Amino acid sequence: MYKRLEALGTSLLRRFVPNVDASAVSPASCGWRSYSSCWQCGYSPCQAYCCTGEGCGTIVCE
Repeated sequence: MYKRLEALGTSLLRRFVPNVDASAVSPASCGWRSYSSCWQCGYSPCQAYCCTGEGCGTIVCE
């Protein structure tokens, strides 16, 4: 009886809970980005070293 109930619960979960690929979680992607207007530079263009999900650490005004 317990096995049938467990199988029913598993099939219900598959229908209503999305399947998530754990490999989608990756370390932060970092790199230099160009912006046409930065408030830190008086709204002049800048280059910023940013990491996805962590923000920008270094800003170079142009």
